[in-house]
Amino acid sequence: MNLSAWYGFTAEGLWRNKPLPPKETGILIDDRFLPNRFGILAALRALEAWNGIVILDFERPHEGLLSNFAKSLSGKRLVLPPAYADLTCDAVLVGPWRAECDFPGWLSSQRERFGHVVLDAAPLRVQCRPGGCRIPWTKPLPERGYPCPCLGCLHLRLPDGSILFWDTEQTFLARLNKAGNPLILFLSDLDALPDVSTLS
Repeated sequence: MNLSAWYGFTAEGLWRNKPLPPKETGILIDDRFLPNRFGILAALRALEAWNGIVILDFERPHEGLLSNFAKSLSGKRLVLPPAYADLTCDAVLVGPWRAECDFPGWLSSQRERFGHVVLDAAPLRVQCRPGGCRIPWTKPLPERGYPCPCLGCLHLRLPDGSILFWDTEQTFLARLNKAGNPLILFLSDLDALPDVSTLS
C-alpha cells in the first residue's frame, strides 16, 4: 500500500493542514494529539474531495471526537483500528505481530475476527519474560542470534533468563511475502533492520 506522510492534529487540537498527495496513494492519520471540534471540521473539509485510502492509525482507547470523525468519513475507502471496527470500513488495521503465537495462526485469527484486514507490518523486536510478559525491545540488538524456526526470526536467551526475539531483513521480508495480505510498511523500519549473523 503506497502511503504518504502522516496526517493528524496539532497539540492544540487543530488539523495539520498539509497538502494531500496524489489520489492513487493513501494517507495515514494518527491520534498522537486529540482534535478539538475545529480540528475535526477542518479535517473533514480537507478530506471532502479525497478519494484515496484513509487509514486511521488510532492507538488511544475509543474516544468520542475521534469516533465522530471516523463516522463522518463513512463512504470513503477507510481502514480503522480494532477499537473502531464496529463502524463501517473497508478493512481493520491489525498488528503489529508480537510473536504471541506463530504468525500464520495469528493472522488467520485476525481475519476470522475482522474479515478484511490491513497488516501494520512492523519488524519484531520483543523481549519475553518468564510468565509470558512481552515488552518491546528498544536497546541495541545482539550481533548474533539463533534461528527460531517456529516464529521465523532470531532469538537469544538474555542473562536475566528472558528471551529476545527479533527480525533481520531476511526474516521480516520472508514473513511479509508469506502473508499475502495488504500491509503498511515504513521504509525507515526496513532500513533500520540489522545485518545479524546466526549462531549454529
